[in-house]
Amino acid sequence: MTAEHNTLFLRLTGPMQSWGTSSRFQLRRTDAYPSKSGVLGLLLCAKGIRRELSEQALSTLTPLLMGVRVDLGGTFDWDYHTAGAKTGIRRADGKGPKVTESTGKLETLLSRRQYLYDASFLVALQGDKSIILDCAHHLQDPIWPSFLGRKCCVPSEPVFAGTGSFQNLTEALSSIHWRARIDAIDRSDRATTRTLDVYLEQPPGSSQPPDGRLVYDVPRVFGFWSHSPRWTVKISVTVPVGRQIHYLLASDRASGPDRDALCRRLAIDHHLCVFCKAPAEEVHHVTYENYGHESDADLRSLCRICHLACSQLEYGHDMRRHRVDPSDPGQRQIVLSQIKRILAEQRLGQRRELLRTARIAKSDFFDAAAGAAPDGGR
Repeated sequence: MTAEHNTLFLRLTGPMQSWGTSSRFQLRRTDAYPSKSGVLGLLLCAKGIRRELSEQALSTLTPLLMGVRVDLGGTFDWDYHTAGAKTGIRRADGKGPKVTESTGKLETLLSRRQYLYDASFLVALQGDKSIILDCAHHLQDPIWPSFLGRKCCVPSEPVFAGTGSFQNLTEALSSIHWRARIDAIDRSDRATTRTLDVYLEQPPGSSQPPDGRLVYDVPRVFGFWSHSPRWTVKISVTVPVGRQIHYLLASDRASGPDRDALCRRLAIDHHLCVFCKAPAEEVHHVTYENYGHESDADLRSLCRICHLACSQLEYGHDMRRHRVDPSDPGQRQIVLSQIKRILAEQRLGQRRELLRTARIAKSDFFDAAAGAAPDGGR
């Protein structure tokens, strides 16, 4: 990622998505591909900007042109949701919550909502280079989590998918290989290219394009319905088929860590854990900024227990790109505490398994424990 890049890529993949541009009252539909309102809302979440402060931030984001490539179209289905349970629904006159006449209790609103299941999209935003750089920074280190249209729709892959410099959106969306999940690949399909649908936004002020669709999904401000229209056109692009990968990047990067770098790090550490000096079984990333092209400074050799402790700390504290460094003396105590917790849980699990086995065998627990001890139970 450099300051010269004018295009930002987002990978929107998840079990459920919902991109409504025509929802009304209790019936909430979803479009077949992400809306500009939903994508810009995702960026505002990454920036930590509240709805009431969104108008100024949106004024810099709405000029970005957006293109969407449909890598996996997904399927549609419906579900029911309730709103206002125990809190009530506000009346139209604003005088208080609605109350059910027959019971006198607060009214609950029942809505029917549509979702898009098992879909995957590659979104490209193109425009001012400084804005692209700022959005890329916040997507890699978001203040609030990302959602695919609604809070119940969480992404299953990292949203940030790289940046690049391209003449137009068609060139940008044609530059990245199509890579599906392993379970979505047809084993009989040996094609080296894939033709995909792409939805392109037309520049503001352009005339009505042939077969164009007018969509009211350019947000002026979040918090209430206030959107401007834009023209979109549907085209097709043919892209190469790449190897299966968990997420896509704009640059041609490896689909996994550099194996030579992992072996080199183990050799540097003499195949010993840098934390406890036990035989090293795994290699830990202290940063993912060079993923696929790691340097020696990006990695640390660890045994299995120490690696598990570092990983649990990172997920528990949401450390994102900047991870635990087990060779840092300032982090030693917190890693040691986590190792002790893991070992205590393992011992508890062993006692539970021993008790379960003794009950199945209908034998006394302490007799079984004594018989299982290496020293005969002394």
